Amino acid sequence: MRSCDKYQADIVALFDNEAGDDDLRLAGGHLQNCPQCRAFCLDLIAIRRIQTTAPVPSLSPAARQAVLDGFKATQSGHSESRRARFFRLATLVRWAAVLVIGVLAIACLALGRTAKDLRTRLGTAEQQVAAIHEQAKLAESEERQRKALSALYFRMAELEERVNRGSPSQRASFPVQAYDRAERQNNL
Repeated sequence: MRSCDKYQADIVALFDNEAGDDDLRLAGGHLQNCPQCRAFCLDLIAIRRIQTTAPVPSLSPAARQAVLDGFKATQSGHSESRRARFFRLATLVRWAAVLVIGVLAIACLALGRTAKDLRTRLGTAEQQVAAIHEQAKLAESEERQRKALSALYFRMAELEERVNRGSPSQRASFPVQAYDRAERQNNL
């Protein structure tokens, strides 16, 4: 069972329009049975009536003027401090811009030197690559010539072997005489 303190907190929430329908039903049921919480609720109602019927306190004209003068003074002080902050910020932004421009100028100079060095190195590297390609082409052409010569030597050796196999060795050294058909028959 809930204590009266919790029900009284619910009653205050109801007066402030912060409670739901379930809280209203629970508090209503409790108020019927509890004279202490009912007295608390009646006190809250009386306080609310006094607050709504009480006149709004007014200031004397001198006090009102003093408050307005103080408010204006703080407003003008704020505007002066805002201006001062703006000028300080503007000065800070100017110096930051100068600093950024300086850093960018130094970076451009450094990159310019680096770019020149890179161009020089690139030219040297291109020359080296061209020389390597020329050497590779030369080596390739020499290799082709060697292969062609060995193919020729091989072919010559093959032809010599055929010639040597096809004719006797003594005939190979003498020229062959050409006879007519009639002479050949007579020689037989």
